[in-house]
Amino acid sequence: MIDAKTKTMGMQFSSNKLLVAAIILVILLTLGLYGYNAFRAFQSSQPGSVTTITQIALEEDYGVRVQLVAVTAAGGLVDLRLQVTDAGKAQAFLSDSANLPALRVGEDDLILHTDDTAALQDIQIEKGKSLFYLYPNSSNILKPGDPVNIIFGNLQVEAIQAK
Repeated sequence: MIDAKTKTMGMQFSSNKLLVAAIILVILLTLGLYGYNAFRAFQSSQPGSVTTITQIALEEDYGVRVQLVAVTAAGGLVDLRLQVTDAGKAQAFLSDSANLPALRVGEDDLILHTDDTAALQDIQIEKGKSLFYLYPNSSNILKPGDPVNIIFGNLQVEAIQAK
């Protein structure tokens, strides 16, 4: 036997389920939006931890001069050349694998990394010696004339125009 009261309560229970699901969904969306905003705030605070230095400061403080940043191999590679001007400073600076140079392309946060095996190589650092780093330039992200920042750990060299 089913009476009218039972049917009505069953329908209320069903609409209560929808209401509870809608409330949970709103709460989850609110928490997601809050988390996303917190993440964006964290991300925007991170570049502040990177110190931008001039090419002159790179040479004076770390014993390394930028010789060339160029697109090569029909646009498929980026060639970075550094010249050692002070072997002692350069050895101390470049022996830290965290200072393996990376390239930040333009104003975007597109970063090109060299092969990880470059950090494992035993490089003889001598005054006047040039160091060569190659980076894959997938989809020709970097084009001649684009600004490039060289990143060494938490240091970033002022923008250089790629050749």
